[in-house]
Amino acid sequence: MSTLASPKEKPLSKSTLLLVLCWIVYTCSYIGKLSYGANIKLIGDAFSVPNADTGLVSTCFFFAYGIGQIVNGILCKKYNVKYVVFTCLSIASVMNICVGFCQNFALLKFFWLINGIVMSFLWPTLIRLLSETMKKDKIDRAIVVMGTTVATGTFLIYGISALFSAIADYRWSFSVAAGLLLTIALVWFFSFDRLVPSLRKECSEEEKTLAETAIEEGAPKVSITPRVLIFLVCILAFFAVVNNFVKDGLTTWTPDILNALYGTQDWFSILLTLLLPLLAIPGTVFAVKVYNVVKKYIGACTVMFVMSGVLMGLVILFTFGFSGSVAAMIITVLSFALISALMSGIDNIIVSMVPLQLKSHFNSGKLAGVLNGFCYLGSTISMYGLGAIADNWGWEAGFYVLLGLIALVVVVGIIYNFISKKHSIR
Repeated sequence: MSTLASPKEKPLSKSTLLLVLCWIVYTCSYIGKLSYGANIKLIGDAFSVPNADTGLVSTCFFFAYGIGQIVNGILCKKYNVKYVVFTCLSIASVMNICVGFCQNFALLKFFWLINGIVMSFLWPTLIRLLSETMKKDKIDRAIVVMGTTVATGTFLIYGISALFSAIADYRWSFSVAAGLLLTIALVWFFSFDRLVPSLRKECSEEEKTLAETAIEEGAPKVSITPRVLIFLVCILAFFAVVNNFVKDGLTTWTPDILNALYGTQDWFSILLTLLLPLLAIPGTVFAVKVYNVVKKYIGACTVMFVMSGVLMGLVILFTFGFSGSVAAMIITVLSFALISALMSGIDNIIVSMVPLQLKSHFNSGKLAGVLNGFCYLGSTISMYGLGAIADNWGWEAGFYVLLGLIALVVVVGIIYNFISKKHSIR
């Protein structure tokens, strides 16, 4: 008998398709952002420049990206989402080709600066779009899904870089990044009008219905005063700076750390760093579970910072207490991976959970952009700062700086916890 008579499978909803499209866009954007960072040691060797110089190129990117996040967060409400995302992905594709095949090191920082500018449009614009198109029962799913983009994109570009550093030339990883960015730009452009208008209408109607129902039932209006919101955002911004100083500093410099401390080969060092983003995906899920228990944004972040501090202490103990041993290297790599997982989860709370859950109190795109801008302020400082510390005092000093920053954040979190008990602050 023919199998054609089998019942049809239920097609994916438009909201699911849009969420998948946004996930692919931001995942590919991370491939285009980190293509330089994933190859930073190989680029330094190819041009015979020190860590501080190669780190300066990343600093230019994150400087532009961080400021751009804040500016675009404020302005994204006015953007035509379809054309902005398409244009930014296309320009980023060109910049990856320019950096990958440029023969003048002095030009790299300018190309990567432009890449930082165009990439800074994406996160606040996508979060704004999701806040306008995702119904209330879809928000938590969107938080988790978008929280995995950074980990997936980082994993893919470090894997691609490890592959080409082993079998060919690191420059080809920039070609792959450029090809992916251009492809998803075209998919976005031709898919947008089929998905977004109807979803915006449905979401708007739901919000109107919920508001009318609340009025009819006499439910008290829940609001967050500007003073409370500013206080919460200031603490989250500080957490964002420190979190990304540690997380992105380790992600960028792990190949150099492993090479300097354990003499690993370039391709092997890059391949080992795949553990960092790979474990960040469960880290994102773990962060949601911690928040569901703690019920406070700052409290959940503080708990995960405490765990990260313990792991950094283990790194210092084994790296310099049992220098050069295989056991020390394994513990170092696993600790870095777990720290990355925890801090990716903290990032998800700050730049995804908070903006989407507070969308009824604040412009989600603006809040996402501002907080993500502070994330990349931390990244900007770490790219050059950790490289300079390593050049002058070695990685032991760098590890103690990271541990000290984590301890400072934990202290701030504990103080905030005492203050928040007197107020209804999440």
